[in-house]
Amino acid sequence: MLFDMEKPEGFDPYEVLTKLVVPRPIAWVSSLSAEGITNLAPFSFYNAVCDEPPVVLISISRREDGRRKDTARNILETKEFVINFVSEELLELVEESSEDFPPEVSEFEALHVERASSIKVKVPRVAKAKAWLECVLLKHEELFDYDLIFGRVVFAGAESLDYRVLKPLGRLSGRFCKIIEISQG
Repeated sequence: MLFDMEKPEGFDPYEVLTKLVVPRPIAWVSSLSAEGITNLAPFSFYNAVCDEPPVVLISISRREDGRRKDTARNILETKEFVINFVSEELLELVEESSEDFPPEVSEFEALHVERASSIKVKVPRVAKAKAWLECVLLKHEELFDYDLIFGRVVFAGAESLDYRVLKPLGRLSGRFCKIIEISQG
């Protein structure tokens, strides 16, 4: 199969990317609006960028009408966010939080997600997340119809660093997948 990504005919470039860049980690991002409304949404165009200093990148697409999504707008307004670790037992809530809630509705409240205070940022985290990264906005770039959010990780918390305890989930094409170790090198 050959795909001219500059002239897509008969295929969707998104489908090709999401089937070939796998598994993708999921950033379940909590943010806070300038008005104090909490937001919670998952993004699978996310990854670590560097470790000294620790930086992560989230790519957030714009709405069809070109408006920013609540998460991107909140981060640009308040300069803080939390990436909550997605484990198997949180899958249903993660999926529910991906629905399009109006900006004045908190996903934490609408979905009855228990929150906990973060250590270094004002944005709350998901209490049942087995790990989290507290981030401050380092840099924002607009790229086509996307907001690229670079976050400097200022604090991390984890129940464990063992994947067998964390039971991470990722994205495999449009589906979720378990992340397991197959062999040790």
